[in-house]
Amino acid sequence: MTATTDAQRPAPSGSGSSSPPPGPVTVELCTFSPGTLKWEPKTGEAPMLVKLENATGGRALLLGEKKVPLADVRSVTSLAPGFLTMEVKGMGYVGLRSKAAAENEDFESFASAILKSKSDYERFEQYETNSVQSYFQYYGKLTNQQNMLQDTVRTSLYRQAIVANPSDFRGAKVMDIGAGSGILSFFSAQAGAATVYAVEASSAALTVQRLADTNRANLGNAEIRVVNKPLENIGDEVEGKVDILVSEPIGTFLFNERMIESYLCARDRFLKPGGKMFPNIGDLMIAPFSDSVLYSEIQQKNAFWKNSSFFGLDLHAAAETSLHEHFVQPVVDYINPDCIMADYLPTRFDFSTCSVESLKNIEIPFQFEIRQPCLIHGIAGWFDAIFEGSDAAITLSTAPWCPGTHWYQIRFMLEKPLAVNAGQILEGKLLMEANTVQSYYISIESRIQGTNITSNVKGIDLKDPDYRFFSSPASYCPPGTPSPFGQAATEQAPPQPQQPQATWEPAKVSNRNANRSRSPRKK
Repeated sequence: MTATTDAQRPAPSGSGSSSPPPGPVTVELCTFSPGTLKWEPKTGEAPMLVKLENATGGRALLLGEKKVPLADVRSVTSLAPGFLTMEVKGMGYVGLRSKAAAENEDFESFASAILKSKSDYERFEQYETNSVQSYFQYYGKLTNQQNMLQDTVRTSLYRQAIVANPSDFRGAKVMDIGAGSGILSFFSAQAGAATVYAVEASSAALTVQRLADTNRANLGNAEIRVVNKPLENIGDEVEGKVDILVSEPIGTFLFNERMIESYLCARDRFLKPGGKMFPNIGDLMIAPFSDSVLYSEIQQKNAFWKNSSFFGLDLHAAAETSLHEHFVQPVVDYINPDCIMADYLPTRFDFSTCSVESLKNIEIPFQFEIRQPCLIHGIAGWFDAIFEGSDAAITLSTAPWCPGTHWYQIRFMLEKPLAVNAGQILEGKLLMEANTVQSYYISIESRIQGTNITSNVKGIDLKDPDYRFFSSPASYCPPGTPSPFGQAATEQAPPQPQQPQATWEPAKVSNRNANRSRSPRKK
């Protein structure tokens, strides 16, 4: 088999392009008059056309001949029908008034579109307050920072990606988004950066400053500037554009916590044209799996609710709901590679070009050719983060056959497994819908091609996983990875071939996945 090429990688429907913006409208450019306390047409300015347009990485605002990146529009306020105000970097506050009453409807469409698009750059205002508070409290604790630092795969490969690219970092101005303990800022300094902005909104920023102050001899001549606020709220703390963005914006299944959106906002606001991003690519992988041990465990999790005499009460009526809740909870653990029943499907997200808006809803269609007779219990997922520098390209993989990381792998269960024969095609799609608690709701639609046999699941909450690696002695442990249950590694038996149910005829299929690699791809 050959590795999948970039041209062969399917693009998720959410990662291609943004929805088309409304057409241009004619406006008068206004300024606020302190004397009259009114917005007045700007002297000497003729009416101009304004519109939103899709640009690389996001949208831009066209004010006549002037093109303004949407990230430079600091605020937008609709004061009245046919009139809105904006604060624009380099222009200050300006007003836009619809030139003709007949165009008011078009103007309102434009105003609605720019208000919606601007909200993409004010992420934390979209989220529930409790979610944001717990997020920053979590990352402000050194125990949690330590957990990530002690992930030697993660930390060593990030360091390798940075220090192995001196042509990019030597003398550069670098921004570290979500700096945490500051480790990537310090790696950037060791690679020769001149200035590093360590952007960290949590209380961990104090630790970054202390470590920077006490490690000056280990950081070359770099100036470490700690910015203790959300990236979206940064003003004059950052001077001009930066040469490089570094970040570890990755959550389980790549997108949990929605930190990648902040990474893209930083790109739009602060990265100079042609600047580098570390990482610059995320490849999201999915594959069908068979694991009867896991499925049996979940089936037993509602045992409590099967009690017919709980203080004189029969709890059976709640058992079905309890079981469903467990089946829609993602399972985070390591996966025995033998449980993967087809070649994985990679979907590429190019962080240098994809837009914030495109990550709100992601759809990944799939077709998998099954290798052996089995029960398909769900869809497994993992990711690669890729760092393409000028001197070296490094891949951080969280695949089942690679050394374990603190991201593990993830599995989405089918409450109704699908019985399949070798060579049959499992087809369907995985849908991701962004929510206001900094994560996604996931749905899966699956069908055995050529039959009416389906199994669908809705309402999977990516933010509420079962960390089975710590809760089940039966969980698989990769060779060389310590187990929380004392043994060096559990050798989980591979799934036993099972005869499909005799309720349907095997479909005739072709080898459609022959170009998909089952092993890590080398860059």
